[in-house]
Amino acid sequence: MSLKSAFAGLACTAAILFVVSDVAVAKGAQSPYDTIYEVVANTSLRSAPEAGSKVKVPLDKGTKGVVMRWCRDEFNFRDWAYGSLSKRRKMLQTRVCEVQVNGTIGFVDGKYLDPM
Repeated sequence: MSLKSAFAGLACTAAILFVVSDVAVAKGAQSPYDTIYEVVANTSLRSAPEAGSKVKVPLDKGTKGVVMRWCRDEFNFRDWAYGSLSKRRKMLQTRVCEVQVNGTIGFVDGKYLDPM
């Protein structure tokens, strides 16, 4: 194999890996806690999990970079890792999660989060 064909093969492999990794990132990580979220409707970051808790800050629709810390009920990690994006969205619908947004930690209903 010539050096030129070896470099061409390496460049092709790198391009394929870039595309594959980009697709994986778009669908979210293997764990709900390694996934970054976007807020899908105006809501509030609360001081406690219970509805009606004191509001820390408003969260506007389109806010990106939400980092999940934990949720109740806990996720089934196998279902998350091997589930479709629509299944992951469905899993979020019934949970209350502690998240961090722009350095502020608080609680939000999972139904307001979408895996980026």
